[in-house]
Order: sequence, then structure tokens, then C-alpha cells
Amino acid sequence: IQNRHRHGRPKKLSAHAQRHIQKLALGNRCMNAASIAAEVEGMGGGGGQPISAHTIRHTLNQIVLQGCRPRRKPLLKMMQKKAQFAADKQDMDFWNHVLWSDETKINIFGSDGVKCV
Repeated sequence: IQNRHRHGRPKKLSAHAQRHIQKLALGNRCMNAASIAAEVEGMGGGGGQPISAHTIRHTLNQIVLQGCRPRRKPLLKMMQKKAQFAADKQDMDFWNHVLWSDETKINIFGSDGVKCV
């Protein structure tokens, strides 16, 4: 029994390197293909050859890990929003009861000076 002759170019990454790439991608979802390529190359997974980010993306697509945008989520929870609103409302009521000593009355038309009878 012999192995049949294979067609096409041999794979650049070994099965071990592919598992390492999958582990890196799943371990840190924010890691991009360029940084994964640098880490795998430093590990020696490419057999001493440089590995491109395109190769990493192709490998991740083969194992069904496409890149995606992170989901937009609200920065504040509803309880935090309600607490902030209550604090702002209380603060507004407080400032309505403050007596300001530097208030100036400004007239737009005419004056409130001496009235002629």
C-alpha cells in the first residue's frame, strides 16, 4: 500500500500550527490575523518561513471562524440610567432653590425706570 501522488501545492502550515492558530483565535477574539501570524511565526509553526496574514485568514475560514464586527451594546445599564436621571433631577431641584446674589434683570424693550404720569 502506497500513498497516491497528491495534486497541487503542499500546505504551508502543519496540522499542529493550524490547531495553534485556532486556539489563539478562540482565546482572544479581538486578535487580528497579522498579530496571529507574528505569534505563529515566532513559535516556528511555519517551518521557518514567513507566514502572511492572508494565510491565517484562509486557515481561519477553513475552520469556520470568519472575522466579524463586535456587537454594539449599551455602555450603561437601565438601572444606571435611572439612577443618573434621578440624581440629575434632584440636582436641578436643588439649584432652583438657591438664591443667587449676582442676578441682573435685563429688559428687551423700554425700561422699568421712572414712569411719567
